[in-house]
Amino acid sequence: MAKSMDDRAVLEKAARQRVLDAVNERQVADFSSLDGPGRRLSARFLERLISGSSGTLCSPLRIRGAEIHGPLRPPPPAGKAGRPAVQFLNCTFTSPVDLSGAEFLVLRFVDCTMPAFIGASLNVSADLDLSGSTFAGVDNYESELSQVGTCAIHLSNARLGGKLDFSSTERSRFHAAGTIRMDGAQIDGEVRISGALLDGRGAAALSARSITVGSNVDLGPSANHRFEANGEVIFAAAHITGDLLCNGARFINPGGRALHCEDLKVESVTLSSHGEMGLPFEAAGRLNFLTAVVGGSFFMSNAKLAPGPDYEGLLRKGGPIALNLQQARISNALGLRNNAALAEQQEAPVADDSPTPVRGWFLLAGAQINSIVDDVATGWPADGFLDLDGATYARIRHMGAGDLSAKHIAWLCRQFPGGKPTSATFRPQPYEELSRVLRQHGLTREANVIAVEKIRMRLAARVDSRWARLFPNILMLISQYGYSTSRAVLSFLVFVLFGTLMYATALFFFQQPFLPVEMDPEPVTYRFAFDIAQHSTERGCPGLDVMHYALDAALPVIDLAQDLRCRFTPEGSFRGVWLMLHSLYVIAGAALSAVVVLTLTGVLRED
Repeated sequence: MAKSMDDRAVLEKAARQRVLDAVNERQVADFSSLDGPGRRLSARFLERLISGSSGTLCSPLRIRGAEIHGPLRPPPPAGKAGRPAVQFLNCTFTSPVDLSGAEFLVLRFVDCTMPAFIGASLNVSADLDLSGSTFAGVDNYESELSQVGTCAIHLSNARLGGKLDFSSTERSRFHAAGTIRMDGAQIDGEVRISGALLDGRGAAALSARSITVGSNVDLGPSANHRFEANGEVIFAAAHITGDLLCNGARFINPGGRALHCEDLKVESVTLSSHGEMGLPFEAAGRLNFLTAVVGGSFFMSNAKLAPGPDYEGLLRKGGPIALNLQQARISNALGLRNNAALAEQQEAPVADDSPTPVRGWFLLAGAQINSIVDDVATGWPADGFLDLDGATYARIRHMGAGDLSAKHIAWLCRQFPGGKPTSATFRPQPYEELSRVLRQHGLTREANVIAVEKIRMRLAARVDSRWARLFPNILMLISQYGYSTSRAVLSFLVFVLFGTLMYATALFFFQQPFLPVEMDPEPVTYRFAFDIAQHSTERGCPGLDVMHYALDAALPVIDLAQDLRCRFTPEGSFRGVWLMLHSLYVIAGAALSAVVVLTLTGVLRED
């Protein structure tokens, strides 16, 4: 027993001397070739060495392959020792590493294993590198500077002058079993969490509320591993100077928000597949970008989505939510294409030429977007899960060939189940906004098509009462509510043709008289066009032509001298019927001619 303790003491002394020699020689203290007892280091020895209390640390501390026993909580550097540079490579820590409030020049724990890393209010002049490391997580951890509780990594209010690296390495995958907290941290460089596996164990996988990042946040793949998060990933109220990159990432939190970016300020957001690895972006749960400010573009393509449940509140929509962009501001483009529903238990991406649309809401209500670039067929959710009310944009471009107006209408119809609105779901603003944008870019014909579609959908939705819909339905039939001049003119010509047939029937088949207005009747023989029919009478009106008479009666403003020369004076038992038909024709003709004039002048479409 005594001999065993003596042997351990000898080995520990040799290990300490190995570290001191490496520091003096500015080399790495390498324990990877030693057996278990020879790799053992005391955390207390490292505390004194890091803090400079022994007066020995003047060079970087670099250790590889050691086993550090005991809690590592070094006090602040003593005297004028300055900020130390510390690097652990492939080391194992038996207790949490707590560096809360400490100051370092650079700090690296690469390919290490430990219960947790606690760095509340940690200050590092350069990089904090935890890449390739594994964190088992701790419960109810107590720290003097912060309420830590249950977590794997705690970096709240930390200050980093360089980058923060949680990525996977060629040697090992970064794995955190417990929440990673970075609330309020300030990081001057980029944040790399690429290829990492985060498991919140029922809580949030990553919480970075109000974090400030001076470059990109990379949640893409690394070392043949994709980024995966089991639990909510939070960037609420964060300020990211660069881009939020989620190429090929997987977010799993089906009971709530998969990615929570409310009030986020970021340059660009990419939720897309990773080309080299062929991994689609996957999310089970809500993607929340409510009131986010995107200085560049927001791209979501080749994404597989499973919506999460709606939340309680004033903006509650009802039903599952896939993507929430309500009141977001996107200064450049919103790009959406090739997005589909996430298949359950899908381990690998499956090629599918006809992806199943997502049955979850895409909420764009109140969003302000510069450009929309999309694939109408694959970029949006299933019919009835698109909210465009209040969204504004400066331009829109649908990818692919085909009729532009048909694509516009198909896009707007995605707002309604089956493409048909009800009085409760119809909103005119999306139609008016699209029509405005098209007209602004010189696409007048396409803009008119959308304006007509708005009226048609409003009538189909039966928003107004039955009698209130009567006149708009007539206007739609006659002139598409003033947007079709050719239809208005054609309607008038058809109406005149009807009048011609009516008066011809009265004259040639029922011998109803037309008498002169200012002179006595004379014998006359009437002939219809191409001598199809003729009628002779002793009491007639010379110069009568039924087609011109019908045209003159329908045009009260223009005088063709037919109704001033001759008047229709029916006789017999059906006299009342003919007078009623004549009166209705004159009244309808006056109204129809007014509609034609209002259509030609553009007044009707502005009503």
